Amino acid sequence: MRIQPAPTLALTLLLAACAAPAYKPAAKKAAEPIASPAPANYTRPCAAEPTTPQQAYDCDRRSILTMAGEFRVRFAFDETAALAPGYAPRDAQRSGGTELVEVIADDGAHISLQHILVLGPKHIVVKHWRQDWQYEPKQILRFRGNGVFETEALAEADARGAWSQTVYEVDDAPRYAGIGRWRHDDGVDAWQSDRIWRPLPRREYTKRSDYQALEVVNRHTLTPGGWVHEQDNTKLVLDAAGVHALAREVGVNRYTRISDYDFGAGRDYWKKTSAFWASVRAGWSAFEAAHPRFTTSPEPNGEPRIEEFFNLAERAEKGEVVADDDIRVVFDRYVKAAPAR
Repeated sequence: MRIQPAPTLALTLLLAACAAPAYKPAAKKAAEPIASPAPANYTRPCAAEPTTPQQAYDCDRRSILTMAGEFRVRFAFDETAALAPGYAPRDAQRSGGTELVEVIADDGAHISLQHILVLGPKHIVVKHWRQDWQYEPKQILRFRGNGVFETEALAEADARGAWSQTVYEVDDAPRYAGIGRWRHDDGVDAWQSDRIWRPLPRREYTKRSDYQALEVVNRHTLTPGGWVHEQDNTKLVLDAAGVHALAREVGVNRYTRISDYDFGAGRDYWKKTSAFWASVRAGWSAFEAAHPRFTTSPEPNGEPRIEEFFNLAERAEKGEVVADDDIRVVFDRYVKAAPAR
C-alpha cells in the first residue's frame, strides 16, 4: 500500500487561505466595502479608444500586461438568490492576501501570468493560479463537469479580434477557459467572457457537496488602483436527472497595487522552480494535445495530485534535478483519456 506523504506546508497554507471562513461583521461595525477608493493619478494603458484592429490588438495586450505587478488582494463572495426550493443562502465569504503576478511568457499573441502568494511577515511563498491569454484562438479547453475537460474548435468569426483566457490550478492543471473581447470605451478597459462552466471553487469544495459545478461569466476590469475580477456565478447540481440551478452568487476579487510589502521571496522561489514548473506545463500541454477529451482525478480539486507536484517542486527549490519520469508518474496516476461523447 502506498503511504501518502504529509501535506506540504505550502499546500496547507494554500488550503487555509482559499477555504476562508464565512465573513460576519463585528457588532456595530460596518462591513468592509467591496470597492476601494481610486487614486487620483492614473494613466490608462490606452490613451484613447482604438479605431483599427491593430490599435485594438496593441491596446488589448497592454491591458493584459497591466494585470502584472504587486498587489493586496481581497476576495468577496455573496449569494444573491436562492433558486432551488427549500435552499437557504449561505453566509457571505471574505478573505485576502498579498500576491505577486509575474509575466512568464509573452510572444505577442500569447501571454501567461503566474500568480504567487507571499504571505505574512515571514514571507511564506505559495504558488497560486495562472492565467493564459491567447489572441484569436483556434480552439478552447472547456470544463464539462465531473472532472471532464474537452477541446472545442472555434469558428473563425467567433475568434476574430477576441482573446481566450484559460485559468490553471496551482499545479498547472486546467480549471476553466472562456473567450471574449476587450472593450476600451467610456474610459474603461475591460474583458468579459462567454458563459462557461468551471469546477467547484477551492473555498467551498471542502465544505459542501450540494452542488457540482459553477456556471460563470467572468469580467476583468482595470481600475486606477489595480484591477478587479468580477464573477456572475450560478451554482449547479449535476445529477442523473440533469442540471439544476441551486443559487446565484456574485464574486469580486479586487487586486490593489501596493509598494509597502517585500515580494522578493516570491521572485526567488520562481527563479529556483520555474524550470520545473515549465516541465509540468509542457506535460499538461502534451496530454491535452494528444487527448481532446480527458479527466483529472480525484475531483473536485485533486488534492493528492497537487500535493505530489508540490513535493516535487520542493525538491527543485532545494536544487535537486527532478526527472521528467518523476513528473510523468504523477500524470499517469491522476490524468486519464476520456471516451468521446
